[in-house]
Amino acid sequence: MTSNFIVADKFQEVKTSVTLLEAIERYGLNPIKKGSRYWALCPFHADKNPSMAIYDEAYHCYGCQAHGDVIDFTARYFNITPLEATKKLASDFGIRLEGSKPSKEAQRKIRQKQELDKLYKEYNKKFNEVYDYLCRLNQLYQKIKQAIETPEDMDIPEFVEACHMQDIVQYWLNVLLDGNIKEKIQVLKEVQEWKQRRK
Repeated sequence: MTSNFIVADKFQEVKTSVTLLEAIERYGLNPIKKGSRYWALCPFHADKNPSMAIYDEAYHCYGCQAHGDVIDFTARYFNITPLEATKKLASDFGIRLEGSKPSKEAQRKIRQKQELDKLYKEYNKKFNEVYDYLCRLNQLYQKIKQAIETPEDMDIPEFVEACHMQDIVQYWLNVLLDGNIKEKIQVLKEVQEWKQRRK
């Protein structure tokens, strides 16, 4: 009975220390913020459009109906037991569980992971900012094109820019959604440089 309480305490300690979003990002998914919540491609079925919603306490896939908390996600993602998932999360996020002391090597790995996590969070923040900006810009260009009523309007600088840039913006968006990490970083740089030139 006592061991069950200890296990439950470990579960609770990990769940209060690691958010579901942090774990999903740490394990290689790239959630995109849409509205008030994040969405990601579901790793539990062949997902082509992000159908996994990430809430504060749980995830839910509207495609395959996978559902659970941070421990459930980790257990299912790595095909391990909930207890193994709890220990993995504790190790990966530097959480010292009751009765365990990390070795010097583990502490070094924890520091290294924390530095990588910080870099990844900065990248993810920039990714979401650029993605949202490009989506808004693409919609604006579409509205400008639709607003043209006469041939004379085609000389308006905003229309010329919309015609010239919309294909490029759509290309950038496609790379951010489907490209590899190097291609995505390259697009983030290109968009930043393009924005600087426009000032």
